[in-house]
Amino acid sequence: MTRSLATSRIATVVAIAVSLVAAVGAIALDLAVLPEAALPEQPDPPLSSGWSGVLPGVAMLVPGCLLLWRLPWHPIAVVLVGFGTLWVLDGLASAAVNFAWFHDRDAWWAMPAFWFFSRLGSVLIFPIVLLLLLFPDGRLRPGGWRVASVVAIVLGLVMPFAFLFAPAEALAADEPARADLLAAFEPPIPTLPLPDAAWAAILAASLPCLAASLLLALVVCIGRRFGASAEERAQLRWLVWAGIVFVGALAIYPLVPTVVVDVLLSATIGLIGASIVIAVTRYRLYAIDRLLSWTIVYAVLIVAIVVVDVLVVLAVGSAIDDRVAMLLAVVAVTVAYAPLRGRLFAFASRLVNGRRGDPYAVVSSLGDRLERSADTRSQLADLASAIAEAFASPYVRVELDRPADEPLVAEHGARSADVVDVPIDHGGAVIGRIRMEPGRRPVASDRDQRLLGDLVRLAAASIRNAELGRELQAIRERLVLAREEERSRLRRELHDGLGPLLGGVKLRLEAASNLARRDPDRSLTLVDAAIADQAEVIDEIRRIVHDLRPPALDDLGLLRALEQQGARLTGGGLAVEVSGDVPADLPPAVEVAAYRIASEALTNARRHSGASRVLVRLGRDERWLRVEVRDDGSGIPADAVRGVGLRSLRERAVELGGTVDVAEAPGGGTVVRAALPLAHAARNSGEPTPNAAPDVPTTDEPVLPTRTAEEATADA
Repeated sequence: MTRSLATSRIATVVAIAVSLVAAVGAIALDLAVLPEAALPEQPDPPLSSGWSGVLPGVAMLVPGCLLLWRLPWHPIAVVLVGFGTLWVLDGLASAAVNFAWFHDRDAWWAMPAFWFFSRLGSVLIFPIVLLLLLFPDGRLRPGGWRVASVVAIVLGLVMPFAFLFAPAEALAADEPARADLLAAFEPPIPTLPLPDAAWAAILAASLPCLAASLLLALVVCIGRRFGASAEERAQLRWLVWAGIVFVGALAIYPLVPTVVVDVLLSATIGLIGASIVIAVTRYRLYAIDRLLSWTIVYAVLIVAIVVVDVLVVLAVGSAIDDRVAMLLAVVAVTVAYAPLRGRLFAFASRLVNGRRGDPYAVVSSLGDRLERSADTRSQLADLASAIAEAFASPYVRVELDRPADEPLVAEHGARSADVVDVPIDHGGAVIGRIRMEPGRRPVASDRDQRLLGDLVRLAAASIRNAELGRELQAIRERLVLAREEERSRLRRELHDGLGPLLGGVKLRLEAASNLARRDPDRSLTLVDAAIADQAEVIDEIRRIVHDLRPPALDDLGLLRALEQQGARLTGGGLAVEVSGDVPADLPPAVEVAAYRIASEALTNARRHSGASRVLVRLGRDERWLRVEVRDDGSGIPADAVRGVGLRSLRERAVELGGTVDVAEAPGGGTVVRAALPLAHAARNSGEPTPNAAPDVPTTDEPVLPTRTAEEATADA
């Protein structure tokens, strides 16, 4: 931390401490004079209430402290903090004079308080001129605008000059209503010796000069927008709007009661402070938007101070001396806000920044909601809602990829701006994505990124488990249907194919037996026909057995069986090459699935790709048998649709807990990759089945996800 930053932060803390003490004191003194001011025979307090200075001061202090904490001695921050503190002290001085007027006009602090209010208080409107001239970069605009800015500053200093250096007699002549106050509380301080007529003219011109200063500063602020960038124009628009409202409020000053003026002044100065905060945070001017929650905290604190003070005084004021009640109110406020401060800050932080301040609570809450969710769609909605609440995002969209179906989508809020994409990764594979609109504060810090990552990982695991459960149930249903279909097929094969053949053999043999003695030649003819029928029966049995499990696997093994299949397809300009390392103890189900997948891929390559060369590679590691079929054909057509064959490939792999990916091959053509779990590895490992495409030994780049390729590939 640099010395400049350290001193600016010390100044910020001092300003906050002084202003807080002064604000509590001013409101306590206001409450202390309420009983006297409420009596019919008593006149109204001679000066404005203390809160009329406290509220504008707080409205300037909050954005000023936010800026000064981050930007050492930035001119805008110095103006806001310095004059905001003066406003609060002016409110304390006003309340002190009112208290002395009713209770102790000879109090030692009455004269300094009156001097501060009546003399130094004349500079309190001047910071609005400076803000309009200096915002947003703290420098006067060059050229002719600089001359106009200097004129506005000079005009704005006429009133402070008059009230700081004019003698009491001149002030009394200018404002006769305060003659008694000046006589009672004006301290004997030296003034500037000018003729009475000169002072009268200066005092008479002070208010018009202030109005002209404000108008000229507003014109300069509006003129600054011309030639500025789009971001600077957006920043200035808020302040210009607030400045116009402020000048309009001052224009009706002579037409409304004092209390209305005080309220309007507080509201419009607060509006200017709010416009600076909006310009800063919405357009990232000073990168302090993460401190905006303090704005709400201190606004709530000020309101709470007033409410608590009133309640305390009303409760004990009638039974205890007024001064004691005042002290009790101050003590009660101080004690009460200590434990409440943390809750107030947490509330404000959640409102502005979301729930990211308590990451454990966010993750725990999402975990509970995911456990109660009945299906994947509800889990996606819970994830979208949790992210929106955590980061105060107005729009969150969660998409989940489904290989065999349309993506599942859940949305929270309404989209109104650009979104940021965050992938949902599980087990090394992207299974979906989150599209979120940045909130009041972007997800930029390392802590925010960790929280978002934790939410995504937690939800991804839960969603993936739900999807696996859904897929498992679907697979079970398909297995049951496949089993019943296979039984029906075997029944038809046996009944309609083998049954008649065997029945014919039986009839021929019976006829041959009957003719054996009477007509041996004809009997032998029937026996020969029965033998031929029996050979046909054997062929039919072999065909049925081949459909259940290719005999070549038992006779030749997986690698040689695929070489045989490739040899059948070779020809017509197509060459097939099979290579790899295959264990001898492959589980039968894995062996059949690998053979069927490779054979289907070879058939597709011959039928659809127009390839001249197809490479089949097999490999294994401790857990997986890997199959890759790559051709140099035309690749995947842009308008291709997913066919039955490729769906069958994936179903064969998924039934065993494996995966199949189909994608464009680097350099052209199509590549099919399959990973099938080895049975002994699956039994001995507690790790989940991977969802990523297997890393088949190859020097080419990784393939695309399964769903994208399947939907984009034509098949028979």
